[in-house]
Amino acid sequence: MVLWKTLLDSKKRALAWSREQDTLYIVILAVVVGVLSGYTALLLRFMIEWVSLFWTGERTWEESIATLPWYIYLIAPTVTGLLVGWITVRFLPGGELRGVSGVLADMVERKARVHPRQLATETVGTALAIGGGVSLGREGPTVALGALIASELGQRLNLSEQQLRILIGCGVAAGIAASFNTPIAGVLFALEVILADYAIATFSPIVIASVLATVVARSELGNFPAFTVPEYHLISIWEIPTYLIIGAICGLVATVFIKSMQPTRAWLAKMIPDRRIRPAIVGFHIGLLGLILPQVMSIGYGTVEDMLLERIQPDILGYALPLAAFLAIVLIGKLIVTVLSAAGGFPGGLFGPALFMGATVGALFGDLAHAFSPSYSESYGAYALVACGALTAAALHAPLTVMLIVFEMTADYHIMLPLMAACSVATMVTRSFSRASVFTEVLEERGIDSNWGLEQSWMRSVSIKSIPWRAIPRVSKHARLKELKQVYTGSGKGCVQVVDDDGLLVGIVTFGDLQKWLIDPTLDQVVVASEVANTNVQVIAESDTLLDAIHILDHEEFEQMPVVAHDNPRKVLGMLSRNAIFSTYHKMIVKHGEGSNR
Repeated sequence: MVLWKTLLDSKKRALAWSREQDTLYIVILAVVVGVLSGYTALLLRFMIEWVSLFWTGERTWEESIATLPWYIYLIAPTVTGLLVGWITVRFLPGGELRGVSGVLADMVERKARVHPRQLATETVGTALAIGGGVSLGREGPTVALGALIASELGQRLNLSEQQLRILIGCGVAAGIAASFNTPIAGVLFALEVILADYAIATFSPIVIASVLATVVARSELGNFPAFTVPEYHLISIWEIPTYLIIGAICGLVATVFIKSMQPTRAWLAKMIPDRRIRPAIVGFHIGLLGLILPQVMSIGYGTVEDMLLERIQPDILGYALPLAAFLAIVLIGKLIVTVLSAAGGFPGGLFGPALFMGATVGALFGDLAHAFSPSYSESYGAYALVACGALTAAALHAPLTVMLIVFEMTADYHIMLPLMAACSVATMVTRSFSRASVFTEVLEERGIDSNWGLEQSWMRSVSIKSIPWRAIPRVSKHARLKELKQVYTGSGKGCVQVVDDDGLLVGIVTFGDLQKWLIDPTLDQVVVASEVANTNVQVIAESDTLLDAIHILDHEEFEQMPVVAHDNPRKVLGMLSRNAIFSTYHKMIVKHGEGSNR
């Protein structure tokens, strides 16, 4: 007895050591992924600036608004569209998804193996598109590139799917952290949007990758946020209802943003069926709108910063307008060009445009509120800051991530109260209309359930060996019916396996199989076990997973099935019951927080 307990303790220590080694291994890989993703984020940023320099003579389009010739607005996005159309059709001929949506789709359909062809579209394609004036952001492609780096590294090292998912989370966190200089928000984005898994074994490597990517970005760019933000003050407690209203408005705008994507894609596909020229035609029309509203071109972070710092010049084609009217026009224009850019086939993310539209909504509302009640309200820059987060949180369905991004950029705790209120209301409003975010609406259109893909991954990570099974009595196929009945009733297991002379499975005997032989006792010494046994037996290998067991039970009525050796489907190791399988499944769901609510 003492020896048996010692052996069990040794086994537990060995398993614990093995788990620690696996975690350490993933942490080491997270270091590599964090550094590589950080430098990749920098490379993409610089590539966008180089393309912008080529077209405008400045690193960003906003810097060249006053001096840029009119024809550049038409030529740049049109030529960019031709190049992007060729790249897209060449590397993603089947219309595969890109960016964050592509990562989520690959997590479901390709077992966390991110499509390597995204490398061309997310680097060269994105740099050409955003540098050419298209209204998209760099954060989505940066996330996709971090995920691609992690996926390729994990596949070459033969990681399991669960390990691969964690490593992809590291790449995603690193991408966000390097883009915004916000390491905590990078971690939360990976956990909230991509993995929906907050286990310690998942959390630790992602933190390390995010921190290292931030260090890499700061080594080149300095310790500066994505854009300068104003100092915030809560003038009056009566501002809180105002921020709730802003949150509701942001939620409605985000809903329009999300729901515009699918019909616009369908309309453009019908009007311009050739994917090679579709981006060029869309790009030309974006340029036409840019002639009137140059602020809507490219990412627009310079314009966002002008709104936050209250230095917007409200004029269109040289005509001065009231600030509120100007901001309303800019909001509509940015919404149109962003939807056209994304639906028209340009690579790029929607994080940046969401920030832009949020800042515009906040500045517009803040200008009106401050004009109505200057003594009880802040100036419009503060409202732009809060709404910037609220609309982005609603569009991404990631309120916690966005709250932390704004908090890390401002380093001001006072902003958190109105920010939390606005982000929560905005997200609730958007979710009341649809469960899809800007990342998942295209997945829904294609019938891809990202939440089910997550559950599949969890179930694939649970080995049949880790599910308790029980011993099963056995008799020889030559055994008489009397012996078979005695073994069956004496064991109380509900089934008996019938084996051949080598101890290998011939069939299984359950009460249903025995029932018709119980009436006539004269058969006890005549009938042998092989005649009674059911030889059409569904088995599961010890190397299979919980997901395999669930699939079998979805199509079968029996309550238990034999577990066999992975190298011999007739060598029975034990009996696995339906109750044990679903008990394990329920424990898994509880462990992971009952799924994802993206």
